[in-house]
Amino acid sequence: MTFCAPQLKTEYLTECLLEVVNNQWYVNAVESGRSSYSKLEYSVSRKYIKVNQFRIHPDGSFSNNGVFMFIDKESGACYKPKSYRGPSDGIRFQIEQLVDQPEIVDPYGSFLYHYAAQNIYR
Repeated sequence: MTFCAPQLKTEYLTECLLEVVNNQWYVNAVESGRSSYSKLEYSVSRKYIKVNQFRIHPDGSFSNNGVFMFIDKESGACYKPKSYRGPSDGIRFQIEQLVDQPEIVDPYGSFLYHYAAQNIYR
C-alpha cells in the first residue's frame, strides 16, 4: 500500500491539467494560424500552487502575463488571483473538476469568475 500526501496529489493533478491545457492551446494556435500562444507553468509556495501564464512568441521569446490562478495545496481548491501574491476570497473550482473537464479552462481565465463557475455545473 502506498501513501500519497494531499499536497503531492494536488501538485500531480496540477501538472496533469497544465500538460493537457498547454497542448490544447498550442494545437489551437497552430490550427488557426496564430504565431504566438499562451502557456501555463506552476510554482509551489508554502500554502498555494501559483499558476502563471506566459505568452510564447514566434522567435521563442516569452512575456509573463501574470498569475493565472492559485490552488490550495491541501484541499485542491482553485482561486482567482487577487494580486500577484495571493488569491481572492471564494473557491471557484476543485482541481479534480478541472482535470476531469480541461475544456473549461480558457486562456483568458474567465472560468474563474463567479458567474461562469456557477453556470458550468448547472
